[in-house]
Amino acid sequence: MTEDSLSTTQVISICVFVAILLFEVLFPFREYVGRLRHFGKNMIFALINAVITGLSSAAMSIWVFLWIDKNDIGLLNLFEMPLWLSMLLAALIFDAWIYWWHRLNHIVPFFWRFHQVHHNDTEMDMSTALRFHPGEIFLSSIANAGIFVLFGITVELIVFYKLVFSLNVLFHHSNIALPGSLDRFMRIFLVSPNMHRVHHSQKIEETNSNYSSALTIWDRIFGSYRRNDPSTIVFGLDFDRKPEEQGLKYLLLRPFKPRISERPPPEASSSSDQSDNP
Repeated sequence: MTEDSLSTTQVISICVFVAILLFEVLFPFREYVGRLRHFGKNMIFALINAVITGLSSAAMSIWVFLWIDKNDIGLLNLFEMPLWLSMLLAALIFDAWIYWWHRLNHIVPFFWRFHQVHHNDTEMDMSTALRFHPGEIFLSSIANAGIFVLFGITVELIVFYKLVFSLNVLFHHSNIALPGSLDRFMRIFLVSPNMHRVHHSQKIEETNSNYSSALTIWDRIFGSYRRNDPSTIVFGLDFDRKPEEQGLKYLLLRPFKPRISERPPPEASSSSDQSDNP
């Protein structure tokens, strides 16, 4: 990966980040008070993860990528193929893995302890995409490293997918009101804001659906795709809704104070015959 390519992806990321912020102000899906406070709190999570967990995870990923490249290991390295095909396969494999890792975070109680910090946000905007407990980031980094090794995915193969993935995650968490027709067209291929809003619903049968992060095909294939009118959705969970339960200290300690009633229930079957209003 050249320095020019890296600088290009950084510029694209910054431009998209600013554009989403602007469109959230100009075309909000919902108006709510305390937006700056909400955004600031979630940005602190992003800062903690970038400075502490992010650095350690990045160091581990770099070591894994170098080790894979040096030893030429992994399933993708068993076959000779053009670079574009290797990048396409790596993107599909990793995107499918992210789907199942996300789903496991809803099924396995230990993982859910950390992942619920992302879900107990009672408002939803772009900053919600940055609201992850450092423990979840650390666990996902270890799991991702295993997938990199198993399939021989190097940084050259995954960097452009990660760019698309990261920008789409920011966008589908955003508080932007897309025209219904555009949102429906988008979700044919990529996760749209209305599709992901269902995933952040207070209703557990909706929380346990729409796990995809980039391509929507995985929810359709594995039966977890669910539709609903986003205007009726209440964001968050049915607990941790008090102001004191939305504070930074509480959220950082939250995974270590689980209660039995807050474990994720068995996944409900998805329904495809519901309204799909914009």
